[in-house]
Amino acid sequence: MFKEMSKKERKLTIMRFAIFFIVTAIIIILSIKLLPLITKLSNEESRIEFKEQVSAMGIKGIFLMLGIQILQIVVAVIPGQPVEIISGMLYGTFGGMLLCLIGILIGTVIVFYTVRKVGLDFVQLFFSKEKIDEIKNSKIFKNTAKFETLLLIIFAIPMIPKDIFVYLGGISPIEPKRFFSIATFARIPGLILTVYAGNKLSEGSFVVTLVLFIVVMLIGAIGIYASNIAKQRLEEKS
Repeated sequence: MFKEMSKKERKLTIMRFAIFFIVTAIIIILSIKLLPLITKLSNEESRIEFKEQVSAMGIKGIFLMLGIQILQIVVAVIPGQPVEIISGMLYGTFGGMLLCLIGILIGTVIVFYTVRKVGLDFVQLFFSKEKIDEIKNSKIFKNTAKFETLLLIIFAIPMIPKDIFVYLGGISPIEPKRFFSIATFARIPGLILTVYAGNKLSEGSFVVTLVLFIVVMLIGAIGIYASNIAKQRLEEKS
């Protein structure tokens, strides 16, 4: 089957496998490093030690977390919620959210201009051609105002898959500054919940954290349903 592919398809397949193994390695390493910390948060002494370890990381820790957030946006297969939770654990609700927003903005700018320069080949590293064409050829995508409305809904609601829209922003009719604003700041409602959940986790408030996770999942489920209805109505009016 691999031999039957065109040279371009083989190249994309090899790059996809490389990205998959790199991302898997990163997730495994982070899990090994962070899981012992999380398990220590059940008592006050361990939480104090955790805070001291974070403080000892200094500016290096901030840049490391910022780099992970940028990587999460650029490499679409990395899930976003765990990064937001870790940011909240390490730097609190406000600090964690600010760090996430800066990383999201930088990552979005990188993806946007990479797609503009490289084209759809870059997008196809992470998404199928069928999925790309489905969105790219839709009536909403070609209508700037309606596409902006759809993006606001998608980016504002947690748990809704957003990655492909970050990538397709580079070929969308939306002006760069408007796209960056929507793709970054519309995320704030969902970010507040997940980062705050991470902060409460670092304080040992496991019940509050669990409740917040349930709330995020419920909002996400309702949001997916609502976004599908909004998309259908926008398509009908196009």
